[in-house]
Amino acid sequence: MNQHQFETDIHKLISDVASPIGLVIKEDEYSINVHANMTMPAASVIKIPIIMEAFRQAECGNLKLSESLDIPADTKVGGSGVLQALSENVSMTFLDVLTLMIIVSDNTAANIAIKRVGIEHVNRLCRELHCHDTEIQRLFMDMEAAEQGLENVTTAGDMVRFLEEIASPRLLSEESANRIMTIMDRQQLTSKLPGYHTKNAIMIANKTGELSDAEHDTGIFQYQDRTIFAAVLMDGIRDHVAAQQIIARIGKAVIAYLSK
Repeated sequence: MNQHQFETDIHKLISDVASPIGLVIKEDEYSINVHANMTMPAASVIKIPIIMEAFRQAECGNLKLSESLDIPADTKVGGSGVLQALSENVSMTFLDVLTLMIIVSDNTAANIAIKRVGIEHVNRLCRELHCHDTEIQRLFMDMEAAEQGLENVTTAGDMVRFLEEIASPRLLSEESANRIMTIMDRQQLTSKLPGYHTKNAIMIANKTGELSDAEHDTGIFQYQDRTIFAAVLMDGIRDHVAAQQIIARIGKAVIAYLSK
């Protein structure tokens, strides 16, 4: 499949989407951009810069990934994740907290991570990576803050820049970036971009995001010596299943193009 056919397929897939969509698919200097700078509610894709900042602080000695953190019952929040289902107080390493935040999108784990590394430090990382349209303004499931208009936001373009930093780090060390990639590769929520993934030779490391009216996915696709970054953000949706299927078909097209 050549680039022209690939672009035609992608635009056809999103041609009937009535809700706002931001899309970036990038390989080296080649990219497909659709509303790349459209600001969207970030949902759980914002957890990518959170884990990046956590590893950066570990590199600087400001925290230890092996440190044990207590998770009292009264800190647990709803939404996605598994910690909320545990009836008693638990403790685990910070690395385990970060892993749950990514692979099952655990909101309780995300809030623990945010409090540990600091919202201001995550937002500073975003600015250093020139992701100026990405910002954390509140904790997950903080409905009071949401009612006040505070929202975590990002764009498809910014999300691809985060993925590029993980694949080819400049601010992070190579070791930290590789460890983040390994965690993302263990993703359990795989119905969107990796939905049609059947070729073991292709690696897809992704992070999803969902809200009551949004469906997102971002991912790194690697095959042999090629790497493609993809971010698809859909807001204002009514049919979540249809939106998930569109994102999965976009991922299928990326896989077909990557393995041409």
